[in-house]
Amino acid sequence: MKRLNNLALNSGKKQQGFTLIELVVVIVILGILAVTAAPKFIDLTSDAKASVVEAVRGSINSAADMAHAKALVAGQTASTGSVSVAGGTITLKFGWPDEDSMAALLELDDDIAEVSGTAGTFTHVDATTEASCVAVYEDNGVTSAEIRPSITSTVTGC
Repeated sequence: MKRLNNLALNSGKKQQGFTLIELVVVIVILGILAVTAAPKFIDLTSDAKASVVEAVRGSINSAADMAHAKALVAGQTASTGSVSVAGGTITLKFGWPDEDSMAALLELDDDIAEVSGTAGTFTHVDATTEASCVAVYEDNGVTSAEIRPSITSTVTGC
């Protein structure tokens, strides 16, 4: 009977807080989660900058294709020529926009990308290394309407 009375008395007590072992276990678990999850979120800005540069490369590709299509329709596939696009004149090289005209074909946000260095080179404004966070349009190898200009991007220094 005495044993039953002790159980009855103990069951009425409420727990007042966490034990030291429980707190240590929770802190260790949170530490492990922080160590494994933190690297995934640290480098998001460079990934975002790289995505912007890749988007600019895609825009350059589309703008060059549309200008080339307009040049083909207008019969402007000689070594030099021009077409009117959105009220502006685009200078052509074998029906493809030349490097100087590419910036006029694109509508870029000045806070994100800018023409830097040579014509046809578009760099992210906040790039860590400008030469390594860039989209480039080059018409040097274009010698006929069938040869496409070089459109590349480098995102290792974003």
